Amino acid sequence: MDENAERYATIAAALTGHVPVADAVRALCAVPVDGPFRGVLAAGLIGRFVADEESQILGDRAHLEALITIGDGDPPDGSWPRTRALGRATLLAMAALRYDLPESAAALEEFDELAAVIDGDDRTGRIQMERARLAVSMYHAVTQGDDPMQNEAWERFRKLAENGPPSVTALAEAVQITQDLMNDPHNDLDGKLARLREVAALMPDSPATTLIESAVDQMRQATGGDLSAFAPGDHGGGPALGLAVEAARLLSDEDATVADLDEAVERLRAALAASTTDPQLRILHLTGLAGALARRAEVTADITGLPEAEELLVEAQGLLSGPQDRGWEIVHDGLAQVRQRLGAVQDSYLDAVASLRTHVWRVLMQPDAAGAAAVAKEAGDAAVSAARECLRVNDIAGAVRALDAGRGLALYAATEMRSVPERLRDAGDPGLAADWQRAIDGDGPPQTLRRRVLGVLARAAPGGALFDPPEIDEIRDALFELDLDALVYLVPGSRLWPGMALTVPAEGTLSYLGLPGLKPGESPEVDAYLAAASSRDSAAVGRGGQRDMVVLDDDLTDQLDVVRDWAWRAAMGPVIERLLPSWAHVPTGRVPRMALVPMGELALIPWQAACRAGGEPAIRSVAFSQAASARMLLRSAALPPVPPSRLGLIVADPETGTEAVALHGARDEASAIHDVIYRGARYLGRLPGDDGAVSPSGAGTPKEVRDWLTSTGRAAGTMLHLACHGVADAAGGSYLMLAGERLAAEDLVKLMTAVPDRAVGLVVLAACSSGMASRDYDEAYSLGTAFLAGGARSVLSTQWTIPDSSTSLLMFMFHHHLMTGRLPVWEALHRAQLWMLDPDREAPESMPARLSAQLDDGDPADVTGWAGFLHGGR
Repeated sequence: MDENAERYATIAAALTGHVPVADAVRALCAVPVDGPFRGVLAAGLIGRFVADEESQILGDRAHLEALITIGDGDPPDGSWPRTRALGRATLLAMAALRYDLPESAAALEEFDELAAVIDGDDRTGRIQMERARLAVSMYHAVTQGDDPMQNEAWERFRKLAENGPPSVTALAEAVQITQDLMNDPHNDLDGKLARLREVAALMPDSPATTLIESAVDQMRQATGGDLSAFAPGDHGGGPALGLAVEAARLLSDEDATVADLDEAVERLRAALAASTTDPQLRILHLTGLAGALARRAEVTADITGLPEAEELLVEAQGLLSGPQDRGWEIVHDGLAQVRQRLGAVQDSYLDAVASLRTHVWRVLMQPDAAGAAAVAKEAGDAAVSAARECLRVNDIAGAVRALDAGRGLALYAATEMRSVPERLRDAGDPGLAADWQRAIDGDGPPQTLRRRVLGVLARAAPGGALFDPPEIDEIRDALFELDLDALVYLVPGSRLWPGMALTVPAEGTLSYLGLPGLKPGESPEVDAYLAAASSRDSAAVGRGGQRDMVVLDDDLTDQLDVVRDWAWRAAMGPVIERLLPSWAHVPTGRVPRMALVPMGELALIPWQAACRAGGEPAIRSVAFSQAASARMLLRSAALPPVPPSRLGLIVADPETGTEAVALHGARDEASAIHDVIYRGARYLGRLPGDDGAVSPSGAGTPKEVRDWLTSTGRAAGTMLHLACHGVADAAGGSYLMLAGERLAAEDLVKLMTAVPDRAVGLVVLAACSSGMASRDYDEAYSLGTAFLAGGARSVLSTQWTIPDSSTSLLMFMFHHHLMTGRLPVWEALHRAQLWMLDPDREAPESMPARLSAQLDDGDPADVTGWAGFLHGGR
């Protein structure tokens, strides 16, 4: 009796906050099962866990589990379901904070059931449930690579933590610092690590510190960061993490001796032996030891330790659940590098490409194009790095596939996710296909559904095909189908690497050409050209003040003349003179054709205009098309051709108010091609003349264009010509300025892919900067590529703000060659551009006088007028 009285006294003291909860739990567990009030007291102690965030961070999960079990065996009054739900939610949150919640997706589903127990007017209970759910959401997002959920959970967590106790506020700051380190490890690394140490001091013995330090340790091993901010022994993750961090300190020293490296290897061996069975932490220790062995092999020029490193990484590979794991890229990058050193070229190439699958997974998980573009931004650098590693062992095929793995991922996501229902039915899951279609028709698929769907598709795709770029033979087949002679990647150089051109010919051997001068970041010519193009773009859409457009045109012409010479010297001259002669597929009587994939800022250069000072432009030697990626090239090749039609839609300079300058030449252009070539087409927008009269057929609104794009009637036609303003803006994205409002590139893809039976044969974007990506050049997500992704067979788009008058001449000649000469789209554009360059050019009799008069008023050969147009697709 005295013992029980003492136990109850301990429990009472804990309920009032005078004794640690752990002591009270032990006391309650010792009370006989028939002791009075066991369930009531268990509920009270659960309340302590739920209400006290520090108990959640520092407490013992076994104690909370024991309390729930006691309550279940002796349930108190009607409040027990609420208490139990909050206790169970807190238990899941504690597991997440300790990095020990393998079934996090199931835990999130359980939260829906737990939350349903809490009454709607129970504000305290709902806040407590939300805090627990956020902890699990953050854990799930980090471990599963779910970027949208991570961003959303972090924002909600930060708001909840603002008024919390010091430990919770410190945890919020620690998570933010760790996230910043992972996103940008080279920005103020030492300062952030030092601040993390200060923050960790506010959370003594916190299990959350283990999670944070393990993530930071992984980053430090990857970057060789300065570890001096953490002293030995300051680690709450047990002996394994402490040994790993101290070993990383030795490895981070650029002047580390062989003895230092030997010591680091032994510490990491000990860390691996002491590590837990948690897959994520074990992967960390396996990759850490493998990296140390590889570092030692590099320093000592002795590869005897690399087979062990390969074995460690293979074990880590076996622990990965798929590309959604954060460790996927690290493990496969490591395998690629180790196997290259061991001479296993084929395996290293496959590993290099496999390492990039995680980028594709993350992009496909994004709910919208903006999110996909943001996530895909880092993929370009990773792809170039993997390609260079392949080239170190002369693996050109691997380099090509690596480059394409980081290109146009947002476009790829936009097209792939629209074909999901058909793919799921092919995979034998019609029920999931129906769920997806309902979500697409509604507010969009939630992340849980998106993850389920991608998991099914990944398993159904042989050999990871859902995530991998096309094979070389597939690229060659597409080149033959599109009557192209070669696919050429242009890759800018860096401080340590030269630029390069990689070529996949339709026939013959893959080739690699080093281009030491292909470094746009170090070129004053490129800088001046980009500044001039940007100024003219801004002025055309009312963003750049009142500078005279004529002055801006002259400035752009001057800078283009300079950058054309640089483009020849840096890349196009060597490509034409050294690579083009080896292309075996050029048919007799046809000019050679290349599909160009320019990486990074190289997408801004007018390669077709490249020439030696005083020499002929490249377009006289080769016809250019441009592709976002080999993936998108294959998509164009897979779509059946659409015969040219004289029916379609022409939109001429819609009224935009004061947003942009009037395009009188665009009205003349649109009217001419309508009256002479496409008399059956519908004409929208403004008519020629100074009064700005609107066409009786319509003003050229986004709705009118949308209706045409989704019309499946034969009378709608298959040709769309847009003579209007286009904008590629980093903040607002890429969009067309139509009457009344804008039409965004992302909307075009959704709109067109929703009507698979609609066949659009040709889209002509005689609109400013319609071929330029607004956010990331390697994503190549522009108005032009959006139409291609939506299923348009051929697209013409522009690289800069094109001049009004000379564009009218070029466009008339293009349509003249297309419909009168019955030439393919690419050849019609090529012939029209050569006509602009020909000093002996003659206007066809069908050209209206208001256009032919411009031959005497200006210089059609001016580079700004003819070189800005790009061809894509068929």
